Amino acid sequence: MNDWGKGLVLFSAFLSPLAMADWLLDVDFELSSAGMTQTVNTSLSLLPGEETVFFGTDNENTNRRELVGSAELLEVSAEEVKIAFKVQERLDDGAWRTIISPTISTGLNSPASFESSDGDADEQVKLKVEVTSV
Repeated sequence: MNDWGKGLVLFSAFLSPLAMADWLLDVDFELSSAGMTQTVNTSLSLLPGEETVFFGTDNENTNRRELVGSAELLEVSAEEVKIAFKVQERLDDGAWRTIISPTISTGLNSPASFESSDGDADEQVKLKVEVTSV
């Protein structure tokens, strides 16, 4: 195969539907602790290899906790989408505490969920996600 043919094959692979797709992430997040529940429901676009903040809250004028959630699209194949999530809370001293940091593998248009509970802190976290291609 000549150099032109090799370049055409590489160019065709790069333009495959998976490489060119826009990924939409639907996120339902719930944090329950000490009789209080915070929820976030959002949809956002994901770019492979880039961390995307999917929500941020502040605690000004409320008794809600200041939280930041982020997601990073790690891998995409025809069978599986792998996403790293992280939800952190700002503590009173200004430091950040990681509440959860799971990596979730799911298929396209296949909802997946993650639950975690900390009995010592009386804290329960629920994360439901679905990835679609647009």
